[in-house]
Amino acid sequence: MAAGDNALTRTMQVARCVKRWWRNRRRAYHHLVFVTELDGHPVRLDAPHDLSFIARWGAVFAVFDEQDSGNLCFGVEGAQGRLFLKYAGASTMRYDGAVEDAVVRLRHAGQVHRDLAHPNLVTLREAVDVGSGHVLIFEWTDAVPIGRQYGRSDVVRSLAPAARAAAVQQIYDFHVHVADRGWTPIDLYDGSVMLDPDTGRVTLCDLDLYQRAPVVNEMGRMWGSTRFMSPEEYEFGAQIDEVTTVHTLGALAHTFLGDDRTRSRAEWVGTSGQFAVAARALEAERGRRWKSVAALAHAWPHPWIRGTPVVPAVE
Repeated sequence: MAAGDNALTRTMQVARCVKRWWRNRRRAYHHLVFVTELDGHPVRLDAPHDLSFIARWGAVFAVFDEQDSGNLCFGVEGAQGRLFLKYAGASTMRYDGAVEDAVVRLRHAGQVHRDLAHPNLVTLREAVDVGSGHVLIFEWTDAVPIGRQYGRSDVVRSLAPAARAAAVQQIYDFHVHVADRGWTPIDLYDGSVMLDPDTGRVTLCDLDLYQRAPVVNEMGRMWGSTRFMSPEEYEFGAQIDEVTTVHTLGALAHTFLGDDRTRSRAEWVGTSGQFAVAARALEAERGRRWKSVAALAHAWPHPWIRGTPVVPAVE
């Protein structure tokens, strides 16, 4: 990178820090929140913003305005049925970065979802520039998000262990597809997973930060939840690859069959064989983990019949 580019980067970083300081100061002392309404649903923003364009896809029935990614999300129903809209371009309440950066990331997210199209990934219908912003339009799903922040761990717990193991297999098989397409997961965690408790089908979402391989850690502490991060995701200059993904996928096995915070054998409700597979995936030393996502997916013991997850009744 040229010296001029370094100077520009430092200037942008300083500007963002100043903006973050001012925003936090304003919130602390004035508690200013700008509220607009869409079809009777309040949308809370950090600054006024025209959201009237959303009407082209229908009427809003749900608003998600507490994301820390810089995105606003909406459930919309219209001529195309129910849709999920993800928009970057407004100054949101919980996002401390530059709006322009959020727009760039969302455009990238559209590329990720187009290239990784798969039955276990939310379906992207279109991606549209709106003024200086960008919006992704997905098919709506009634699957339940299982991330801790949503408080719906009961959905996972309602399934028998065999069905939970089958859900893990779906996540593993999808990430074999990801690796085959030349992508590396970044910020994969339980919040990226939705589950249909009636069928046991998994739907992945929010893959916005996935990157084309090869990937090198240029941050030190990378994006992600500590419960799912490997040691190399804290190490500046480290290689981030399939072996890194294996570690995250091992932690996700505990999300479904144990406790992803403690990774304790005492909390595990799966088989001993499944625990051993996950334990190898979670080794701190890279050389002791499964060598690829495909190797992990192949090793995972699961109940599977003709490609359909088995969902036995809970006793």
